[in-house]
Amino acid sequence: MEELKTGSVKPTRPLRYAVGMFGTSIPVNMFKTYAAFFYVDKLGLITTPQYSLILLLYTFLDAIDNPVYGFLSDRTRTKWGRRRPWLIIGAPLLVLCFVLFFNPPAFLAPGSAFSYVLLMYMFTGTLDSLINVNYGALFPELFPTEASRAKTNALRQVFQLVAMIISIALTPVITDAIGFATTAYIYGALAIVVIWFMATGCHENPQAMEQPKPQLLRTILDIASNPKFWIYGITNAAYFGGLALVQSGVAFYTKYHLQVGGMGSTILLGVVILSAIGFIPL
Repeated sequence: MEELKTGSVKPTRPLRYAVGMFGTSIPVNMFKTYAAFFYVDKLGLITTPQYSLILLLYTFLDAIDNPVYGFLSDRTRTKWGRRRPWLIIGAPLLVLCFVLFFNPPAFLAPGSAFSYVLLMYMFTGTLDSLINVNYGALFPELFPTEASRAKTNALRQVFQLVAMIISIALTPVITDAIGFATTAYIYGALAIVVIWFMATGCHENPQAMEQPKPQLLRTILDIASNPKFWIYGITNAAYFGGLALVQSGVAFYTKYHLQVGGMGSTILLGVVILSAIGFIPL
């Protein structure tokens, strides 16, 4: 790939880009951590096997949508850049589906809710992929040097951890007080504001749009033939598989094994997250 010249492009402040991680993390952390607990335990609208089937079906969608969104983003040509239009449009769509997921229609009953939960899970999950593909693609373009990337990534991780404290650790207490529906509205509003604030403050390099548009088949072959992709992909899958099991299971574990309420979940998750923050330097 031809190296892009950045001298004529207004630099993006690392803090402005990094705060976007807070916006992208707030809704998806609540979504992935409490989806099963909300529908299986709290509402009782679907069974555990049904939820497992939803996750299985979503796995196939998730394997496809990331490269497709990346391909479409690379081929985008607008006066606002390649990535920012997807972020501006995708943020409210993601939040809409996220809010609808935690606000199921009143007429849903056990045995008839599976289709609704499946549909909203698919939409919310794939729109999260859309946002993160474009957010991640901005990073190497906006920060071409190793020093700028290290500084920006450190800030980005700080915002991610702050989002985890709120949307994972504090969510049990918040939902006990105001309910899942209202919590989803609040987290969704935060996500839109922060993602739009980040996207409007990023300055894409117009030279990137002068590069040839990628071809779908060639892109797929390049990805599939790269051994480092498979090493990274399998490692990433193993890591996030374990993480997802812990995330989804904590609410059940604290309620049925430890027999504590929302505050107990908050204390447990808060200690875990704060311990992770403390071990980052090591």
